[in-house]
Amino acid sequence: MSLNRARVALIGSGRMGQLRASLMYSNPRFDLCGVVDKNSDSAKALASKYMAKSFVSVSELMSHFGGSTAIDGIVLSSPTFTHDAIIREAAIHGLAIFTEKPVDESADKIASLFNFCEEKQAELCCGFQRRFDHSYVTTALAVKEGRIGKPITANIFFADHPSPPRDFMLTGGNIFVDLCAHDVDYIRWLFDDEVVSVYATGTSSDKVLGDAGVHDNATMIFKFKKGMVVTINLSRAATYGYDQRCEVFGSDGLLTVGNEFANTSVLSNNYGIHQAKLKNSFPERFQQAFYSELDAFADVILLGKKWPILANYCVAVQKVADAARISCETDKVVYI
Repeated sequence: MSLNRARVALIGSGRMGQLRASLMYSNPRFDLCGVVDKNSDSAKALASKYMAKSFVSVSELMSHFGGSTAIDGIVLSSPTFTHDAIIREAAIHGLAIFTEKPVDESADKIASLFNFCEEKQAELCCGFQRRFDHSYVTTALAVKEGRIGKPITANIFFADHPSPPRDFMLTGGNIFVDLCAHDVDYIRWLFDDEVVSVYATGTSSDKVLGDAGVHDNATMIFKFKKGMVVTINLSRAATYGYDQRCEVFGSDGLLTVGNEFANTSVLSNNYGIHQAKLKNSFPERFQQAFYSELDAFADVILLGKKWPILANYCVAVQKVADAARISCETDKVVYI
């Protein structure tokens, strides 16, 4: 193990991989030593940008570096359906693993992967970036300290930007599975409680989507064991920027996480008060959180610290997302 720098390979050279690569390259605690992608041209392009080597498989990566003694971990930013094989191969080599959410496509598969990594003594770290965002963390700690008394309800609004193409929505993931995971993890952590029931419904703003039974807007209502009720409104598209808000109401007050704007300039005149749109998308809004998240992964490798998001959290989040999908399909409350 490196005493000062974590030697890490990036798996996946798509949008998230490009984001992770830039953040690791800017962090002096990382040595980005390789980029792996079955698309060799994409891997080479990203690797060359950060003076790393490119590979088409984890096997080729490990063969090049002569085994796990020359590499400390991987950052997994490839599609979810690829996670199982990559995580198991990395765990066999004893590598620390950071993965985008979700760890896998079902709660049972997620539990199985965590069990496998535990057997191999490989740390499996799933990224839920709200745990590392200064505003969300400040709000969560205030709730836990009793600053608003007894928590009663929470309202969350998640509107993506820019909107994904219609073809993606017609063939891509379910809106609940794709959009709610970060907020579900956050609110479970904030309340330190388990979700017991979920009701969800959706609608389509586009006739083509509606005819295909695909929802691009949806609402979830779920209840916790201690009685708190949470509403999450989800949308695939906000025309005015990346809209992320959270309100937590308690017996003694209200805590709010607000939006961040593209800039803070405000024009006030006789026509009104005018300011910039919201930040464009998640890389801009959560850049600090993504950096802090990876820095915490460096702590796992270099300092032997434990990742704060345990297996049971990842499994529980997936169960809520799955329950929302089933509830929307059946128009019934799903009990967990």
